[in-house]
Amino acid sequence: MASILENWQEKEFNNFLKNKGVGVIEFGAPWCAACKLIDPILGDLSKEHKGIAFAKIDVSKNPVVAARMGVMSLPNILFINGGKVKDQIIGSTNKTFILEKIKKLK
Repeated sequence: MASILENWQEKEFNNFLKNKGVGVIEFGAPWCAACKLIDPILGDLSKEHKGIAFAKIDVSKNPVVAARMGVMSLPNILFINGGKVKDQIIGSTNKTFILEKIKKLK
């Protein structure tokens, strides 16, 4: 199943931070089984929360961004508001827990 999340590269991520966006950004990789489980959850949430950016960044294609953001384990979901990381989930999780974090972004 293909992900409906936008795939960002370093340029898109940097622009998002510069513009002080609000978003849920998943750092993952195609070989990461837990990431494949999280993608549909984030896809569903992206439909429910139109004012928030939802995207994924492939760490194998964007190692500089991953290192800069301190990503060492996958999946790694960053909750960003105003261009700053406000919260984070490392590893597999469920929709309810992600939703709680999203509510705190607003």
